[in-house]
Amino acid sequence: MADEIDTRISPTLHPGIDGVIADYDADTRPLLGAAETAISEAFEALKSIHEAKAGAAKNPTLNEYAQLVQVDDYATKRMVGRVWPMWDRARDTLDNNIARFEQELRAPVEQRATGTMGSEIRAYFRGMEKETQRFGALRQAIAEGDDVTVTAVLGARPYLSGIDAETSEMLLQEWHERAQPVKAKQLRAMKATAAIIAEREPLLKKSVQDAIGYIDEFKTSQVDGRPILAKRTSAREVRDQMRAAQKPFSVPV
Repeated sequence: MADEIDTRISPTLHPGIDGVIADYDADTRPLLGAAETAISEAFEALKSIHEAKAGAAKNPTLNEYAQLVQVDDYATKRMVGRVWPMWDRARDTLDNNIARFEQELRAPVEQRATGTMGSEIRAYFRGMEKETQRFGALRQAIAEGDDVTVTAVLGARPYLSGIDAETSEMLLQEWHERAQPVKAKQLRAMKATAAIIAEREPLLKKSVQDAIGYIDEFKTSQVDGRPILAKRTSAREVRDQMRAAQKPFSVPV
């Protein structure tokens, strides 16, 4: 459930993005479904790894090394077999849709920028003495819905009108939000969700490893008697030790 709290897992990795994405609503939800599912599945996988670890600890036939390997096997099967493919698909779906929406928003602006009138309008803007004049004139054109002026300037290379690329991109976004508000909102939501997927991936990987755990060995500090971590062994290192130990038992073919 979206409102379920599991203190073993970082709140950042709990499912539910409706409270995180500002533009999350009926218009954007269908485009974010794959990401929501991937985030939810990752949360459930983390829960199950914690539970698998607790279960392995209760098995009297397994020492701590065998427990670690068993939990790591389960985590690998759950993450590699299900979660990471879903995570990758969600990222790819968002990236593809973002590229498509950007093109769909930009195409009509670029198409209308061609022609003699467009060239004359850009020359007029380029002839203004100050950048602030160009900026103010474009902001006014956007506010008035003057698509002829806006598309002529923003649909062509920025330098043709004497404005810089960053200003052009910012004003183009303002125009999209006025001319096609729903699509512009959907694009914002997808970009925000793609950023969440990218930002959470390192944390998810670390959380999986933390859930699997390590075998820690401590020594006593000679200064104040506190325990000091002396060695940390991962499941991969245990497997390396297992292979090394089994090597003498291999039979030549």
